Amino acid sequence: MIFFSKSDKVTFYSILPLVVGILGFFLTIGLFTAYQALPSFMQFGSDLLITSIWRPADDPHLEAYGLAAPFIGSLYASTLATLIILPLSVALTFSITEILPRRIGGFLRVIIEIMGGLPTVVYGLWGAVVLAPYLRDYVMKPLHQYLGFIPIFSCRPITGYSVLTASLVLAVATTPYVTALLIEGYNMIPSKYKEGILCLGATKYEAFKLLFGLLKPYVIASSLLGFSRALGETTIVALTIGNTMRFTLCVFNPTHTIPSLIASQFESAGLYMYALPTLFAGGFLLLIASSVISYVGIKMLYAWRERVRV
Repeated sequence: MIFFSKSDKVTFYSILPLVVGILGFFLTIGLFTAYQALPSFMQFGSDLLITSIWRPADDPHLEAYGLAAPFIGSLYASTLATLIILPLSVALTFSITEILPRRIGGFLRVIIEIMGGLPTVVYGLWGAVVLAPYLRDYVMKPLHQYLGFIPIFSCRPITGYSVLTASLVLAVATTPYVTALLIEGYNMIPSKYKEGILCLGATKYEAFKLLFGLLKPYVIASSLLGFSRALGETTIVALTIGNTMRFTLCVFNPTHTIPSLIASQFESAGLYMYALPTLFAGGFLLLIASSVISYVGIKMLYAWRERVRV
């Protein structure tokens, strides 16, 4: 490696141990999780991925576990949350960057950043105590009554703890993160594009719409990162999703996600031979999925930033 100055060389070798340490730490977590999950994969094989069962027993031969419902539930809830996050984040970005006066927009941005830093347990408690009963009485029941022929509204809401509730709370908690990414990306667009569009007589909305067309790859990347963040959320889903080992397309039904399953079963899992390895297996699946999605999203962000700077 060629260094152009002594200071570059010193900087490189000063940072190198930190980079190697971070990479080693990530690999250590992955290998440790895989090692702990190995007994479960060896015992149950493909059944672990295609069945939905949680049956601990004192006799290891009677134990049975399957993670299909929690894993699909994780993907389903995160997908619904992302579909809610995207229009909210786009609207907030438009309001802060183009509509509101600079001071008010800046204040709103600070509030959004503060919301992004709030403990997720606060969102979870709000969702469990306030949002779930409200949705059950004023949203789920009317939708089931009038649109029950649609599969996603076909089941009768009972408690309010459901995929819909968890997805909405996840969306509220993750919207600040995605909004911050979109504002950053929008502000990175060279001003010459906006000035040129405005000179042609476009309104602020028309200019924003055209500029946002340039931002499409960045929007997709931000959505992937928001999805990944929602995928790994534990406290919110544990308090609002209902925690049952079944999955249906109906958004009014309770289900499990991998994080909520781990949170609810970890304390007692050590009493059984394969329960704890199964939880590690779920964590390993989530680690792989989240890492791949985050990698794709980050690569898209970097690629777009390089193109827009040209």
